[in-house]
Amino acid sequence: MVILDSRPMGEFRRMSIPHGVDCPGAELVHRVKEVAPDPNTLVVVNCAGRTRSIIGAQSLLNAGLENRVVALENGTMGWELAGYQVARDHENHAPDPSDGSQVWSTAAAAAVGARFGVQEIGVDQLAEWQLDGERTTYLLDVRTPEEFNEGHLDGSLSAPGGQLVQATDEYVSTHNARLVLVDDNGVRATMTASWLQQLGWPDA
Repeated sequence: MVILDSRPMGEFRRMSIPHGVDCPGAELVHRVKEVAPDPNTLVVVNCAGRTRSIIGAQSLLNAGLENRVVALENGTMGWELAGYQVARDHENHAPDPSDGSQVWSTAAAAAVGARFGVQEIGVDQLAEWQLDGERTTYLLDVRTPEEFNEGHLDGSLSAPGGQLVQATDEYVSTHNARLVLVDDNGVRATMTASWLQQLGWPDA
């Protein structure tokens, strides 16, 4: 069994389930094969309560992960309220994907994108939209904050995929805006866009 915590590292560090591995939202499909390469491994997704764990577990199911995947009822708070011990100040983060893991996640995300009608655009289309005075366009970098700080496209905002889905209004203040998502290989952007479309943002 592997426990994947779908919250950002700051929340994970404050309180986590012992032996859990931090793997926030959009990182799940991107990194899962590194922590659960054996399809017989049970994958438990948790968060603080329930929303991000349900979305995270469903993302893995949508991606066609062979493993059995479940969301932990009531998350970390429920774990502690039930009298179980929690870990504090841990920083166990899921590793970057190897080449083999990347092949799987790229194909899985592409299939999810096709299923939910996620479209891709090029830099010329982005530039045209950014000059459009009639409609707002957001450029959102859905990688980890650490990756964003190492380098990002001019004009982009850091909006880690899982948090963007969980709390879109914290990043996007204009209804019906275009949401252009960017990452380094398409996996996290596509998975995040698939959820935003299901939540009513057709131009993600």
